Amino acid sequence: MTGAARPRGIGRATAVALASGGADVACLDIARPYDDAPFHGTGSGSDLESLAAELTAFGARVATVQADVSDEAAVEAAVDRVTEELGTVTLVANVAGGSGPGFGIGPLLTVPVEEFRRVLDVNVVGTWLVSKACANRMVAAGVGGRICNVSSQAGKRAFPLLGAYCAAKAGVILLTQTMAAELGALGIAVNAVCPGTVDTDLVNRDAMFENLMGGPEGLAAYIAREIPLGRLQSAAEIASAICWLLSESARGVTGEALNVSAGQTMV
Repeated sequence: MTGAARPRGIGRATAVALASGGADVACLDIARPYDDAPFHGTGSGSDLESLAAELTAFGARVATVQADVSDEAAVEAAVDRVTEELGTVTLVANVAGGSGPGFGIGPLLTVPVEEFRRVLDVNVVGTWLVSKACANRMVAAGVGGRICNVSSQAGKRAFPLLGAYCAAKAGVILLTQTMAAELGALGIAVNAVCPGTVDTDLVNRDAMFENLMGGPEGLAAYIAREIPLGRLQSAAEIASAICWLLSESARGVTGEALNVSAGQTMV
């Protein structure tokens, strides 16, 4: 799985859920700040190491790799390494992605082109590269598998100041559906989850989102207006949906973009 290192993140919660359910887990993460977007939230090498220790405590075999998902050579080398350590990867969770300061946030008329491209590279190209690397090895090994990509409610509706992210996550949905159509005959199911507003360190570190909404009262008003279930979501809730789509319980599901937004988005 990708994007696993950051504390309070969807990737980390998914890794823990998979390991606690008995799976061996390979964790791929850039695990360092982006040189040209230092304020965009990422995990660190020490975060990746602490995650490995946490997963090992469940009895899981764990492989960790620091790699940029948008770098094809790095992805291929990472998947080769974890295949040697753990065997053919048959369950793939593409969680790496996001947007943030210096990472595509802002009016579309003013977002720097290099930031727009970076958002597409990490969210769309990275999802494709990891899926391709793992699916090719499933086919070579003669086994099926399941892939779950993390899109967003922002892939289904427009959010001002998040245009690059909206475009990328919409791309993830159509990438998911095309892969599902192409890989189904090979025994590989491909789905996506579309989270809503999740209380993670990417969105709400040090109450960032709460402050953006105007503090506790402003956040409460936003939630009352926007989210039918009346709360921000947790990373664990999204992880549960990912794990279901990766499980045999979802064996009849492919090509879906499942809303997991507490009712915030229903399209």
